[in-house]
Amino acid sequence: MPLQPGPDYRLPFGQMRSVGSYGIRHFHDPMRRAAAQARMMLTQAAAGRLGVAAQDLKAEGGQILHAASNRAIAFGDLVEDALALPVPADPVLRPDGERRLTGRSVPRLDTPAKVSGEAVFSIDVKRPDMLYGAVRLSPVFSADVARMNPESVRGMPGVVEVVPVPRGAVVVAESWWQAKKAADALDITFTQTAFDGANTPDMEARTRAGLDATDVPMTLMRGDAEAMFSGAAQVIEADYAVPMLAHVCMEPINCTAQATEGRTELWTGTQGHDWIRMNLERELGVPSDQLFINTVYLGGGFGRKTHPHEAIQAILASRSVGGRPVKVLWAREDDIQQGLYRQTMMIRLRAALSEDGRIAAMTARMSGPQMGAAIVRNNNMDPFSLLGLIDMPYEIANFSVDHAVVDIPVPLSPWRSIAASFTGYFVESFMDECAHAAGQDPLAFRLAHLPEGSRPGAVLQQVADMANWSEPAAEGISRGISVVFSYNSYVAQVVELRMQDERVRVEHVHAAIDCGRVINPAQVETQIQGSVVEALGAALRVKISVADGRTEQSNFDSYPIVRIDEAPEIDVAIVESGAALGGVGEPGVPPLAGALCNAVFAATGRRIRSLPLADHGLA
Repeated sequence: MPLQPGPDYRLPFGQMRSVGSYGIRHFHDPMRRAAAQARMMLTQAAAGRLGVAAQDLKAEGGQILHAASNRAIAFGDLVEDALALPVPADPVLRPDGERRLTGRSVPRLDTPAKVSGEAVFSIDVKRPDMLYGAVRLSPVFSADVARMNPESVRGMPGVVEVVPVPRGAVVVAESWWQAKKAADALDITFTQTAFDGANTPDMEARTRAGLDATDVPMTLMRGDAEAMFSGAAQVIEADYAVPMLAHVCMEPINCTAQATEGRTELWTGTQGHDWIRMNLERELGVPSDQLFINTVYLGGGFGRKTHPHEAIQAILASRSVGGRPVKVLWAREDDIQQGLYRQTMMIRLRAALSEDGRIAAMTARMSGPQMGAAIVRNNNMDPFSLLGLIDMPYEIANFSVDHAVVDIPVPLSPWRSIAASFTGYFVESFMDECAHAAGQDPLAFRLAHLPEGSRPGAVLQQVADMANWSEPAAEGISRGISVVFSYNSYVAQVVELRMQDERVRVEHVHAAIDCGRVINPAQVETQIQGSVVEALGAALRVKISVADGRTEQSNFDSYPIVRIDEAPEIDVAIVESGAALGGVGEPGVPPLAGALCNAVFAATGRRIRSLPLADHGLA
């Protein structure tokens, strides 16, 4: 049966959010156990009804069947009896060989509705007597409203109300375009802040200074890395950098709210029901038992739709118009310029190579904002800034990591694969530099630093076979390889590119993933394909830059993501290890940039130590 979006998320239990490739990794096993408990209770209830032994019954097709007598009772008819039974403490799980759907490429039940346009996304929501809201927010991140004249737009067509909200205003009107035109015309000024003169070159200079900072607390220390450098056959050192990135979800930020006495109702596609609940209670005084969240489809999230800003705006707007429902919709310019960004980061990596060309020691100095500042940290470790580095798959006996925290007053939010989106690029580019310094093939060099028979070694070998790595590349084609561990999954990729008019044209990406037990192979394949396209856009051209405290980019003309005619051929192989469940939605992102830049080196001899490639005249 298709699972319909639920109407009520008031947190009767635990976390309710969709982030960090949580879904299958965290909830498959508990849900499987709960289903087994329900099956056993329904079976026991049926045994009592039919007067037979429970072991002679079978659950199938929504019924409990007794094959010997050809009798069956529907699950629904057994619920009342089953609820009176004790919950089995140790339920018997179906053996993997008897599971009908797990491991098969089962079509998604929502695909037909999405193709036909029947699926209701947040932007599609319509409510009786609904109004529309457009935002006018401070262009400088930390500023607020200094002065506003609502009368400047009250006479414009369709305008119903002008509502003060944090950092700006929402103009409410009979149509969104009327609201947008009025919001653009609104007479409003904003406070001056210390951030008014902020710009990207200054922030980059501060971040680069962090690479040379002293007294930085150690995050990870294995062995004695520094002691190994004095006797090294070679010392390799390189600095890498990545810019801020926007999420640019296909569906811009929006939320519909209706706030009446004793009841606040939302219609939204969100990644964080519990975060909405907590923030609305704190910011607007909405009690949890009076909040109702109707969850509809969201057109992309990638970490951006975990925040409650649009919900707060929509609720304030609805309150201001007597409880009529109001849909607040951000324009693309609002989405990009007001967005929460992936942080800019820099790293200095050093490696001591032994005479036999192995890495005897490696040190990593990360510099940049602390994405996870609000999270309890152990041993000075910010997981949102260091994952993919502190848990990289290579066996290096002497390894140290520290993080020089640089305060950048720009609003941040996790971006798809969080820290691994840049640590994968850093580590895999550096491993390639070390391989070439040692005079070794990049694949062989990586395999030499992995345990024999390891999961990362298996995906590397698989992707190498897919790309015929042992054979010369086709004429005009250059290749790069990488492997990254994230979210309990290993993904290796080979990028094949061609240089056209001194610019990069990616023609083919081979990807191999070991995500442990596989639930739906078709979903694994499509998630990796989508990840590759998103990561390619981030590596080629896009970045967020700041001038005078304002984001310079505003729409896809200045933030040019990959278009369909630029997308490469992508093939995906699944390496089944039988290990614990791993993530799929994010691990396909981290390997791409490293493999791409390694292929650029193979093609041009240039090492790309900062992204995007467009900054180097290559895209």
